[in-house]
Order: sequence, then C-alpha cells, then structure tokens
Amino acid sequence: MDYIVLDLEWNQPMRREERITDPFPFDSEVIEFGAIRLDEQFRPQGEYRSYVRPSYYPKMNMHVAGLTRIRARDLAAAPAFPEAYRAFRDWCGNDCCFCTWGPDDIPVLMDNMLIHGLDTDDMPTCFDLQHIFAVEIMRQERQFSLEYAVELLGLEKDRSHDALNDVRNTVRVCSRMDLAEYMGDYALRYVGYAEDKRSGLSLGVLFPSLEEAMADDAMTALTCPYCGQALRLQNWVRHSNSALLSCAECDEGDAYLGRFTCRTLRDGSVRVSRTVLELNEELWDVYQDDLEKASAAENA
Repeated sequence: MDYIVLDLEWNQPMRREERITDPFPFDSEVIEFGAIRLDEQFRPQGEYRSYVRPSYYPKMNMHVAGLTRIRARDLAAAPAFPEAYRAFRDWCGNDCCFCTWGPDDIPVLMDNMLIHGLDTDDMPTCFDLQHIFAVEIMRQERQFSLEYAVELLGLEKDRSHDALNDVRNTVRVCSRMDLAEYMGDYALRYVGYAEDKRSGLSLGVLFPSLEEAMADDAMTALTCPYCGQALRLQNWVRHSNSALLSCAECDEGDAYLGRFTCRTLRDGSVRVSRTVLELNEELWDVYQDDLEKASAAENA
C-alpha cells in the first residue's frame, strides 16, 4: 500500500452572506492539490500538484490569496474539481491511504466531492499525522503547527501555504517519526459522513439540553457500512468540556466511535454536532481512559 501525503488549499467566500447553503453549508472550495507518494517503507516515490478551477467561489478571498499567493488567473485554465479529483485519484492508484497534517483536509475534500455529486464511500483510510506527532512525539493532546514541528526538529523548510511545499515539509517531519510502528493504531475511516452532512448532524442541531440530544434517535442512530445492521450510539462518557464519546458495535464485531461536540448558548440551549468513526486502537484507548476516569470520579 502507498501512503499519499496530501495537502489542499481552498478558497472561501469574501462575506458570510455569500456562503453556499444548499444542499449544505459549503464555504471551503478546493483550489489546489499537493501530494507526495510514499512506498511501504515511507520512501518518496513521486510528487503531484494541480490547481483546481473554482465553480462556487471564483473570486479569490483576499486573505486566502495573501497566504497562498494564488490568483484567479492561475486557476482560469485549471480543471474543475470533478476532473481534477479523478486525475488525482488516478495518480494515487487503487491501493493507497491518505495522510494529512491535521484534521481539516479530509472533511474539506469530502465536502467538495459531495457538492459536485461525487461518491465519498470509497474514501481511502486516512491518517492525521499532526495527531500522531502530538501523541507519539510530543506526548501531548493538542495540535502542533507544521511550522512548529519543522523548526523543532531543525529541518529545512519550504514556504508555507503552498500545497506541495506543505507536503514536502510534512514528509520531512515524517522522516523523523517511526511511522511503521505508529500507523497501525491511528487509521481513520469516517462512517455516514455524507448522510450526516446532508442532514445537518455534522454541522450541529439545537436542543434544549444535552440530555435531550443524547436521547434523540437521529443523533444516536447509525448503520454499519459493512453488514447494514442498524446500530445505536450508547454508553456516553465525557471526553472534555465540549465533547462526549460513545460506542456502537454490530453483531459481526465491527465497532464505531461517536463524538458529540457541544456548544452551550446564552439561553441555556445546546448545539450538538456529531462525527462517527470506525474504532481504531488509539480511539479505543481514549474511550476506555475516559470511562475509567468517569468511574473513578463517581467512586471518589
């Protein structure tokens, strides 16, 4: 299997009122792919770069243009997203996974696929290298910027906010990480992403209380993508001030982690969004640690 280290740049509307809201709120349109293919020994095997002609936000956001140095004229002759994405996937090959620095690129990629009517069900397994760096190298549960990681390790640095340059910087950091040991525990696969996006569950639903959100059928129901069994997220535990975790398992033994992200409003109501992932070793350890902490607090 090849590891595709991927970075995206995206344009955004100039004003919030210009944001696309149908069929779902969409405010991050991919304008550049950058990638490096690593083989099974994590050795670079080739680079990829492609601009993408925007269809929804053709006028460059001034802040984005300043960061990326991409201008509208650079994108005028580029392929639209469906063609650009297919060309990128052809370059990736069939047996691959996606590796990104941080949690944002993959949801943005899937949002762009959905807005263009492309199927997200065949999304490869993904890895968040930023999270692996934080947990395995820094031994902390927080995000570290790519620039910080490069400087900390004393590595050569290409200019940031260029998709291919950011990937080159990421690969340099990867060369200092024992990915062969780490990767097996951190594989990420989203479950029901398209359905949750279209229904608004991933963006947030307003409830009078958190308890009502946890009891809501729409918020807790999911379908196993392998056997089709209807499941329910249960055994909730607090992970942080703004997040709850839960689990579900089908009769075939495939298990899933649900994450509720909660924001309390001034009137006391709560906006709750959910993300569902296949349960990997690292997520299982996090969930079990939270259960043990909750149990210890109850018995204290």
